[in-house]
Amino acid sequence: MDLIVFSGQSNMQGQTESLPSPARVRGAGEYCFTEDKVRPLCHPVGEDIGDGLLLAAHEGHGSLLPDFCRAYVRETGRKVLAVHAAKGATTAAEWLPEHPSGRYAALVRKVQGAKKAAGEVGRIAFVWLQGESDALEGCSQAEYMRRLRALRGHLLRDIGQDVFALIRVGKFTGDARDIPILRAQEALAESGEFVLLTRVTGDCTQHPERYINPFAAGHYNNRAMRRIGKAAGRALARWYAGMPICLEKEPYPELRDQNPEK
Repeated sequence: MDLIVFSGQSNMQGQTESLPSPARVRGAGEYCFTEDKVRPLCHPVGEDIGDGLLLAAHEGHGSLLPDFCRAYVRETGRKVLAVHAAKGATTAAEWLPEHPSGRYAALVRKVQGAKKAAGEVGRIAFVWLQGESDALEGCSQAEYMRRLRALRGHLLRDIGQDVFALIRVGKFTGDARDIPILRAQEALAESGEFVLLTRVTGDCTQHPERYINPFAAGHYNNRAMRRIGKAAGRALARWYAGMPICLEKEPYPELRDQNPEK
């Protein structure tokens, strides 16, 4: 069984407009830490842990996890145990072990519980969708890269992931503060330390009338979550198969100099 950890802030937590169909994903389960058991993977995902350390999908609505895992299982033929470990409105610094919140420790405890529940674990992937709060903070490219490199190193020690995979964040502030975060994620992938799964979030933000939750600016609706999850799940399967990931055309003019071929 493969373990896939889904972490980050509100768009990974899930903050859509409604609850999609709760159809179960064949070949996939979700680990519940508070009950220490595996349940079928379906909407809504996640659970509230501690005093806001980790949160379930907002208001019991949708997320990208079911579509991600459905695509991954279909492409690989492997079973999956999903671990939802996200919390909205968090900077990358808040996920580091030295932060007083204790969020990192909660994440690691949940992953360790999932490992035990899974029994024999084949692969461990860590999938990250985050950066909006760092943009709001005005975080520099260098500092965001430092934060993610630090997080990756701690996770390698504590959960031993095969890959730290990025779903590239979309624009959130709507001004120049978004660009250093986007450039940082591209540069981290170029370094070979991280794997970039998709840029599809950028296209979603360029078409808010189709893909943004009308009740929460900057947050993806269920249509977008299906698209993001499917693209990212397929990409992770390709990475494990040793195949190139076919990234989408760069949606933001400000980054086309960094990705000229896109």
